[in-house]
Amino acid sequence: MGETKNLTIMFIDLAEYAAKTSRTPRAELMEFLENYEKLVEPVFSEFKGEIIKKIGDAYMAVFESPTNAVLCGIKIQDALFRYNQGRDKKHQIHVRIAINTGVVHIRNNDIYGEAVNIASRLEKVARVGDVYFTESVYLSMNKAEIPSIFVGNRNFRGIPNKIRIFKVLGEYSKILLERKRRKKRYNEIVRGLLLIFFSITTIILIIALLYFYFLCRGIKLF
Repeated sequence: MGETKNLTIMFIDLAEYAAKTSRTPRAELMEFLENYEKLVEPVFSEFKGEIIKKIGDAYMAVFESPTNAVLCGIKIQDALFRYNQGRDKKHQIHVRIAINTGVVHIRNNDIYGEAVNIASRLEKVARVGDVYFTESVYLSMNKAEIPSIFVGNRNFRGIPNKIRIFKVLGEYSKILLERKRRKKRYNEIVRGLLLIFFSITTIILIIALLYFYFLCRGIKLF
């Protein structure tokens, strides 16, 4: 018969994994997946999450605590962010994370139900590098511990009602925002220096042309 229980479901999926498999040698791909597993799987245990299944690059895990689930997602994204620093794009690891809370049916070490379907649909629209979760998670989690922002409402195939979606605004998001600010400042400085360089170059060129013009006509400037 199985068991019915209220749990928090997390889906994690590697970004652009299908494309990577088609252009990466098998040995290199296996090493990539091993690094991914070593980074992600210990974090599940740390936050008392149970991996229900792993299919290729995707994980489905469950948590008793919605707060633990979201904190787990934050730590995974943070771990991957740090791992990616200094690595070329080919070897970087980027994931989507989606979390939902609801009633699930447990049978033969697997889980089923609308709550699982919602988490799966949400993972498909989650932005790479963020932690997305539904209103059911938002209402149950510790909001003081996890700052978040409302993203919007979405209709999902097979789900009768619109789902309200939120995402984390924690330390990881602050890191990304700071990186964007630094990049913007860097670009502004580069543009400013280029403008100064071209302005000076233009002035020197004009002076040189005038000097050559007067020199050709035998006009002494000094």
